[in-house]
Amino acid sequence: MSTEAQRHEAVADVIGALCYALLRSFEAATNALKHAPSAALAERQAVFATEEYERYRVLRARLDELTRDPQRALEAFRAAIDAFHRSAVASGWLESQVFQFVGDTITTDFAEIIGARLDDETAAAVRRALTGRTAQEAFALEQIMGALASEGEEAHKRMRTFAGTMVGQALNTLREALETSNALEVVLGEGGTKEVVLELLGRHRERLERLGLDTLE
Repeated sequence: MSTEAQRHEAVADVIGALCYALLRSFEAATNALKHAPSAALAERQAVFATEEYERYRVLRARLDELTRDPQRALEAFRAAIDAFHRSAVASGWLESQVFQFVGDTITTDFAEIIGARLDDETAAAVRRALTGRTAQEAFALEQIMGALASEGEEAHKRMRTFAGTMVGQALNTLREALETSNALEVVLGEGGTKEVVLELLGRHRERLERLGLDTLE
């Protein structure tokens, strides 16, 4: 059983991981600008990129309140998160939007699930930082469906390949995080990790079905 001090440090590490994930999401959203088919779409994408950075700032402020060494917490799962992003570099507009619709929402889903296991102040900060992505998801879905309608099977293959790589690496990232630190186990409690994985997979399956991808190899 973990002590109160161990749990406090574990919470800081998990929040640090979410902060760093938001920072990398900001980078991905910014990089998507160069793939935008028009200036109008680039402008809309820029709004989402700005929102990602603001989300980071909200959660980063809470991290500063949780620990005297926020940089250590930011580094705790950095290697695993970087590995995920290296494997999911979008090569075009379609892939950028698949990342926003599938990749970014993995973080949102995870944050929603662990919220019940956090203290009230931290849970509130997580909600402020990681909810309200409805417009971003709707935009991404609109762009994906538009690409599928205009490019047909070729776009479908690209989407399936990219989404499959991203989901596989997301699971690898979670596994690496569990091997690197016991912070998640401490925060989630006994058996909590398995419950979270199953819940994430369930939510992810629903999102893939909206894209017409029932399963991924």
